[in-house]
Amino acid sequence: MIKGQHPAQYGYRLLTPYRLRLTALTINSSQNMPRYREALISDLPSICVLGNEVNAFHHDNLPDIFAAEGEPERDRAHWLQSIERENATTFVAEVSGTLIGFVTVGIVDESHSLLQPLRYGRIGTIGVSFEFRGQGIGRSLMALAEDWAHARGAVDIRLNIWAFNDRAMRLYKELGYEIRSNFLGKRIA
Repeated sequence: MIKGQHPAQYGYRLLTPYRLRLTALTINSSQNMPRYREALISDLPSICVLGNEVNAFHHDNLPDIFAAEGEPERDRAHWLQSIERENATTFVAEVSGTLIGFVTVGIVDESHSLLQPLRYGRIGTIGVSFEFRGQGIGRSLMALAEDWAHARGAVDIRLNIWAFNDRAMRLYKELGYEIRSNFLGKRIA
């Protein structure tokens, strides 16, 4: 989006709280500041590259679980599941037309005899390019994901984090997330 142009020119419907926040973030941005928006199919190659960075970090820490770095396009189908969907979306941060971060979020309706019926948002993946970390981009992306989920009736938001990811854990705690369970695993022969 070109500075000064109205988001409606790009198909944004300014009806929900997250869209109002998205508009404010876009309008208040200068050329060197990140701009935030929902991802488009045309963003998929850049999301694949950023997703490959996220996966490489996970592979470095748990190579027996996470795949080694590869061609970013190999994960195209995975990232496509959260772009331009009714119950899932991806938000991106960009600077001068280059994607520097993204977050995927979806809606889950849980109904189980042992649990209270609940609609919640589920964060799938968040990634910010290495050179842009520590600038509040992850926080802004998380806020957009939370607003999006809330606008669709979610009353809770959840995510999974691997034990080695201390930096992410600090961010989530600062954002008000709490540990509710521990997911354990064990290698067996």
